[in-house]
Amino acid sequence: MDLSSMPTSLLYCGPQISLMLVGLETGCIPELFHQVLCGSQGNKADVVPSREVDVTTLVNTSNKGPSGKKKGRSKKAHVLAASVEQATQNFLEKGDQIAKESQDLKEELVAAVEDVRKQGETMRIASSEFADDPCSSVKRGTMVRAARALLSAVTRLLILADMADVMRLLSHLKIVEEALEAVKNATNEQDLANRFKEFGKEMVKLNYVAARRQQELKDPHCRDEMAAARGALKKNATMLYTASQAFLRHPDVAATRANRDYVFKQVQEAIAGISNAAQATSPTDENKGHTGIGELAAALNEFDNKIILDPMTFSEARFRPSLEERLESIISGAALMADSSCTRDDRRERIVAECNAVRQALQDLLSEYMNNCSDISLQPMEL
Repeated sequence: MDLSSMPTSLLYCGPQISLMLVGLETGCIPELFHQVLCGSQGNKADVVPSREVDVTTLVNTSNKGPSGKKKGRSKKAHVLAASVEQATQNFLEKGDQIAKESQDLKEELVAAVEDVRKQGETMRIASSEFADDPCSSVKRGTMVRAARALLSAVTRLLILADMADVMRLLSHLKIVEEALEAVKNATNEQDLANRFKEFGKEMVKLNYVAARRQQELKDPHCRDEMAAARGALKKNATMLYTASQAFLRHPDVAATRANRDYVFKQVQEAIAGISNAAQATSPTDENKGHTGIGELAAALNEFDNKIILDPMTFSEARFRPSLEERLESIISGAALMADSSCTRDDRRERIVAECNAVRQALQDLLSEYMNNCSDISLQPMEL
């Protein structure tokens, strides 16, 4: 089986397990888990899935307390437990294939697969026991801890598989770079034809791997960068042979050398673009600045440095407007976070309160600077 097909199939199995385990923890499967937790058919309104799924936090699925009805077994709970077990087995099959065929991170992948297998067995036992006695808080707690451990192991394996996929792409990029350098160093047309043929073979492999990576990228900006780099590579690679051939035929003509060097530079930049997109990095990140939360953190650090002023040189007309403007810009960014659908109500209220507190703190600080300036100006000059 081709290794390049593994990450996609593994990533397909992983979310199945994750969704099931999150359902076990958070009550995001209302009809089933109200029945499992209380041993009765509940009202959908009794179970409200959390807006932000946090796998480390349990969500109470019922506010009615223990059910007064007779305890019993839930067939649906056993069905769900069996589904988790089957999804885990499918995930392990793909993980085993990746670990056996991968040339990168082989030992880490094998260890991660074994950890998933171990945690999966623990989860199977815990979920089966809980399904037999769904009203037992002890068994419920045991199952939840097992679900967390399994979810953590699955996540680690997914990350390692993704890292191996990126390393595989980077190794292809290195091979293409070496083949490109060989084409550049060709001494005659026959040598150029042979070397360009090898370059073309490696290009086909790289394009296939890069296309798969592009489909798996979640960041739209990175996907666009990958697509643009692949397009530039394909476009300039077709001109590479002609430009190199013209240079070999007319090495004394400056225009042929300049044309060949330009095409080579374009191909190298396209290869670098694929590498940056695959690793979600860009050489222009520093110029573009941070985005999202990173931009807010950078603005806070900058503001923290700006408020340290020399009382001797403080001028209200000079510093107050700029500091207040910077702070309001930061608060606007914090407000966007507060209004996000992923922000819990308690955190939203805390963000608003802290923003107001920072506003007041800045006014107090500016007043203190002004008072210090007044005190200094009133002091008699020493003769």
